[in-house]
Amino acid sequence: LYPRDIFEKLEFDKVKELLLEKCKSPLGKRYVERMKLRFNAEEIEELLRETAEFKQLEMFEEMPFPSANYLDIHEELKLLAVNNSVLNEKQFFRIYHVLQQIHAVFRYFEGNESDRATRYPSLFAFISDLNFNKMALRLIKDIIDKDGKVRSDASKELVRIRRGIQSCYRDLDRKFNAIIADYKKKGWLADTVESVRAGRRVLSVTSEHKRKVKGIVHDLSSTGSTSFIEPEATLQINNDIVELQQAERQEIYRILKQLTTEIRPFAEDLKDYQKILGVYDFVRAKALFAIATNSHQPRISDDKSVEIFNARHPLLFLKNKAEKKETIPLNMNLSLANRLLVVSGPNAGGKSVMLKTVGLMQIMLQTGMLVPCNDNSIMSIFQKIFADIGDEQSIENDLSTYSSRLKNMRFFTQNANAKTLILIDEFGSGTDPALGGPIAEAILEHLNSKFCYGVITTHYSNLKVYATETAGIFNGCMTFDHRNLSPLYKLDIGKPGSSFAFELASKSGLSKKIIARAKAKVDTNYKQFDELLTNLQREKQAVVKRERELTKQEQKLKNLIAQYEKKTGTLDKERKKIILETQEQAQDYLQKTNKRFEKMVKEWKENKGEKKIVKQIKTELEQDRNKVEKTIEKLQDQIYYKDIKVPVTKGVFVRLFNGKEVGEVLELRRNQAIVEFRGLRTHVPLKKLVVVEKVEPPKE
Repeated sequence: LYPRDIFEKLEFDKVKELLLEKCKSPLGKRYVERMKLRFNAEEIEELLRETAEFKQLEMFEEMPFPSANYLDIHEELKLLAVNNSVLNEKQFFRIYHVLQQIHAVFRYFEGNESDRATRYPSLFAFISDLNFNKMALRLIKDIIDKDGKVRSDASKELVRIRRGIQSCYRDLDRKFNAIIADYKKKGWLADTVESVRAGRRVLSVTSEHKRKVKGIVHDLSSTGSTSFIEPEATLQINNDIVELQQAERQEIYRILKQLTTEIRPFAEDLKDYQKILGVYDFVRAKALFAIATNSHQPRISDDKSVEIFNARHPLLFLKNKAEKKETIPLNMNLSLANRLLVVSGPNAGGKSVMLKTVGLMQIMLQTGMLVPCNDNSIMSIFQKIFADIGDEQSIENDLSTYSSRLKNMRFFTQNANAKTLILIDEFGSGTDPALGGPIAEAILEHLNSKFCYGVITTHYSNLKVYATETAGIFNGCMTFDHRNLSPLYKLDIGKPGSSFAFELASKSGLSKKIIARAKAKVDTNYKQFDELLTNLQREKQAVVKRERELTKQEQKLKNLIAQYEKKTGTLDKERKKIILETQEQAQDYLQKTNKRFEKMVKEWKENKGEKKIVKQIKTELEQDRNKVEKTIEKLQDQIYYKDIKVPVTKGVFVRLFNGKEVGEVLELRRNQAIVEFRGLRTHVPLKKLVVVEKVEPPKE
C-alpha cells in the first residue's frame, strides 16, 4: 500500500468508524481496528461469504442471532492462568454471561433449527469443530445467582451463617424500634431519629440529652448539636452481626476459590468461546453496514478484469440517504485491453468522488467487506494499491505540491507491475501546464509499459489525445448538462471530456468581455479541440436521449403487441367456443326436427295422405321458420342496430352497418330507403343504415 495513509486518503478510516459503532463489544472492535488488506482470493471470498450469510440472516431470519452479551473476559482468563488465584463474584458473572451467549449460538445452529447450519455454512463453520461443555456453565450456575452474587445454598455453612445474620437483624430491629419509641417520648432524639455510622445502626441524640443515653458515641454532626450513639442494649447484637459477616466473607472466599479451581481446566475453551464471539460481532457489524449501504458480494475475476455496475461511494450514499437525495451510480470497467482509464471533465463534476469510489471499493473488497454495487459486478485482487490523491505539500520536508507528486510518481514508476492498481487525481497538475503535460504523458507511457491497472483524472488535453491513440489506455469523461451548465456526476466511457472552463466562468457571472478576451488568448488548436469535445459530448447526450425515447417506445410497442396477442388468443378461443355451441345447438335441433318429421310421415301414412294432415304439417314447418327468423332478427337488432341514434332522413349520407361504402339517401318509403352508392341505386331497410357526418373520397 502506498502511501502509508492511503486508508485516510480513500476514507476507509471513516468506514471503520461506522463499523466500530455497529460492534457490541470490545472483542468485535479489536477485529475492526486490526483490519488489513488481504491478497489471497480464496481467503477473501470466504470472508465475503461470511458477511453475505450474516447479511441474509439479519434480513430474512425471524429469530435474531444471539448478540446480547459479547463481553470481554480477557482479564478473567489472565487470572485463571495464575495458580491459586481467585476470581470474584463479578468476574464469574461475566464468564457466566459469555458461556450463556456461546451456548445460545450453539443452539441457534442445532436442534430443531439445524437447517440454519446448511443455510449459513460459513457462519456455522466457526463452531462446527467445537463442542460446548455445559459443565462450566452448570458449575457457575450452582454458585452464582441471577444478580451475580453467591447463592445462599452454595454451601451448608453459608446457609447457617446467613440465617444467623437474618436472625440478628430481626432482634436488632425489635430492640432498636423499642428504644426509639421510648426515647422519642422522652424527647431525647433529633428530628432524624436514627442513622448509620461505620456500618452500625445508631441513634440521633440531641446534645443536651447525650449523657442520658448509655452506649458508644460514633460521631457528631458538623454543628455539634447531634450525637450519633449506638445503644448499649444493641451492642452485642451488632457485634454478633459483624462476626457473622466476617464469617460470611471467609466462606464466600472459600467457595469462590474452589469454583476457580473447578473452572480453571476450562480456560482454553473460554478463550475459544471469546474469540468466536468476537468474530461473530465483527462479521455482524460488516453485515449491518452492508445492509445500510446496499452492498453485495461481487464475483472475483481470475484475469484482472473489473466490471462494476451501479457502484456508489458508501459514505456519500449514507449522507444522501439521510438527506433523501439520490446518489448517481457509477458504471466502469477495466480489462487487459483497456487497463488505464483517463477521466476528464469539468471541476466539481465528480471526478475525485469517482476515483475514491473505485479505490474505497477495492480496499473494502480486500479487507473482506461487501461492496456497494450490483451483485453481478466483477472485481479483481491486486497485490499493490498506489494512490496519489490530495495536496501533499510539506513544510517540514520542504516539499511543494508538485515536488511531492513527483516523489509519488517516482515510487509508482519504480514499483508498479501487472498486479498493481494505481489511482491518480489531477494527474500532472501543480506546475506549468506546458511542462507538466509532457512529463505526465511520459509517466503515463511508462506506467502503461508496466501493464498496471488504474484510474487517472486530468484536465490535460495531451493526455486525452495520448489515451485515444495508445493501446491499453482509454478515455472517459464526467458528463455535463449543457443547457443548465451543471455537472451530471455520471461517468461516460469511451471519449474524453471538456473542462467547460468558459461555460462555468459564464455561469459564475464573470464579465462577458473578460471571457471573450480570454477566448482570444487561447491557442487556436486547443480551442478547436476543446470545442470539438464539447460538441461531441452535446451530440452524445442528444443521441442517448433519443435512444432512451426509442427504448421506451419499443417497450410500449412490445406491451401493445403482447396485449394484442393475448386478446386475439382470447377472442379466437371465444369464437371457437361460440361455433361449438352453435354446432351443438344445430345438432340438437336437427335431431328433434328429424323425430318430428318421422312422426309427421307416420301420421300421413296412417291417414292415407289426407289434405288436412298435409296442411297441418305445412303450418308447423312455417311456424318453425318464422320462429327462427324472429330469433335471428332479434339478435341482429341487439348486435348491429342497438346503438343507432341518428335517424335516417332524405339527403343524408349513410353506410351499411357492416360496410364501408358511403351513399346518399334519395327517397324514404316506409321502412326502406332508396340509396345511391357510386351511381347504383338500391332499396335498403332503414335499420341496416348508419348515418355518417362526412363523406370521404374512396382511397384507391
